[in-house]
Amino acid sequence: MNKKQFLRSLGDVYCRLGVTKHGVGVVAIRRIPKGTDPFKHCDAHGDVLEIPRAEFDAADAPEEAKELVRDFCALQDGVYFVPDYGIDAIDKSFFLNHSKTPNMVTHDQGETFVAKRAIKKGEELTADYDTYQEYKKAFRK
Repeated sequence: MNKKQFLRSLGDVYCRLGVTKHGVGVVAIRRIPKGTDPFKHCDAHGDVLEIPRAEFDAADAPEEAKELVRDFCALQDGVYFVPDYGIDAIDKSFFLNHSKTPNMVTHDQGETFVAKRAIKKGEELTADYDTYQEYKKAFRK
């Protein structure tokens, strides 16, 4: 991305990380129309790696680092979907908090999200983890 592209991309910025009732979450900085992908400029360069849960659990890594993966990466069908550029550069969509009445929806198992309805400035963006990852199995015992 060059300077001109960067400046033009600012017109597509809809949200930021912020403090929410859940801790850290994603907050709208302006109205987000229904069907809009507020994360379209996040992680334009990365891809996703698929790591089976058993392989991940057996990895020789600090437990604190593994906890980041458990907290921010989708677990689906026994496989973690992690960014190929590492856990330290996660895009904002990884900070969507869970809600049974979400305002964001995914049509591709959590790869991308769009506004389910118009979202007001200052409103937290949320997703229903149960629709795209093994949330109940992984976090609710």
